[in-house]
Amino acid sequence: MLCDHAPRTRHIGGSRLRDSKETIAVVGDVHGHLQMALCVFARWQRDLGRPFSAVLLCGDVGTFTNVSQLDNATRRHARDNPCEIEFLTQWCANPPAAWLARIFTPIGEGLGLTCPVVMVHGNHEGFGLLEEWSRQPIPANPVAVEKLPAIDPNGYLKYLPSGWRFETSAGHVVAGIGGIEPGQRVAAYHPMAFIDESAVLALASYSDTVDILVSHQGPSLVQGALGSPTLDLLAENPMARVWCHGHGVTTSEITTIGPGGECRVVPLGDIAFSDADSSGGRPGLDGWLILDLHGEKATIRREPPRFWRQYRKSRWRRTRTGCLICPDLLPFVDHRELAD
Repeated sequence: MLCDHAPRTRHIGGSRLRDSKETIAVVGDVHGHLQMALCVFARWQRDLGRPFSAVLLCGDVGTFTNVSQLDNATRRHARDNPCEIEFLTQWCANPPAAWLARIFTPIGEGLGLTCPVVMVHGNHEGFGLLEEWSRQPIPANPVAVEKLPAIDPNGYLKYLPSGWRFETSAGHVVAGIGGIEPGQRVAAYHPMAFIDESAVLALASYSDTVDILVSHQGPSLVQGALGSPTLDLLAENPMARVWCHGHGVTTSEITTIGPGGECRVVPLGDIAFSDADSSGGRPGLDGWLILDLHGEKATIRREPPRFWRQYRKSRWRRTRTGCLICPDLLPFVDHRELAD
C-alpha cells in the first residue's frame, strides 16, 4: 500500500516553452508487433501531411532477448504468430533484420518515421534488458529524449524507466510508469513486472504537471478491478493533462478525472492480430491514438487508421526462417529470403 501523501496544488510551469504545435502518436499493448505499429504510424503521418514528434508505446512491447525469458502466454501465442517474438528474432538478431532500418529512413529510401520511439515496460517483457535502468536514480528534471537508453542494437527504440520524464522537441513533457499492480496476477513474473511504488511517489511529488503520462496499467479509480490502486495517487491529484494506458480495460471511455477535470485518461487496447477473426487476421483496432498538442491544448484522436485492412496478417510474408514481414517493408527485402 502507498503511504499517505498530502495533496498538493499543481501548476503548469517550469522552464518549458510548450508553445509549439506537435503531433504525438501513442499505441497500446504491442505484444511484439513493432513492425505493425511503426509502419502504420509511418504511413499515417504521410496521410496527415505532418510528421510525428514521437511515438509512445504503452508497454507489453515484448522485449525478449532470449527464448528462456518467454512467459507462458507469449510462448503460447508465438506458436501461431511469430510477431509475438519479433523483437527477439528480428530486432535483436545478430545482425538485426536489414529491412527494419527502412522504417526510419527518410522518404524515398524508406518509410520516413524519423521521430523518437519511446516505450514504458509492461508485464510481458524480457526484463534482463531493462533492469539495469531500474536501478538508476530517477532524474530530478526531464531529460532530453537522446539521453534515454536504447534497447535494440541499432538504437531505434528508447526506454522510459518508471518515474522518469523526458522533453519533446517542442518542450512538452512525457512521464512514464511501467508494470502492473502487485498481487493481481499469479504468474511468476520478474519483479520489474510490477509497479514501482517509489516511482509513483516520485511523480506525485512534483508540483508541476506533465503533458502526457504513459503507463502500462490504468488507475483503479477508472478501471476498477483491472486497474491499479497504487496509480490512484496520480489520479486523485492528477499530474498529467493526458494519461494514456494499456493493459486491462473495464471501460474504454475517455474519462475526465481530477477536481477540476484536469486530466483525460485514454485507455488503449492491444494491436496484436486477432486469433478469432476470419478475415485474414485483422490488427487490434482499439490501440491507436494521435495527440495534437499546441501549448496547453490537447486534441485526442483515438481511432484505427482508415487503411487498417492493408495490415491484416494474410498480407504479410514469411521468411525462410519463419519471421513475418510487414507489407510496407516487402519492397526493401531480398525476395530470396522469403518462403515460397
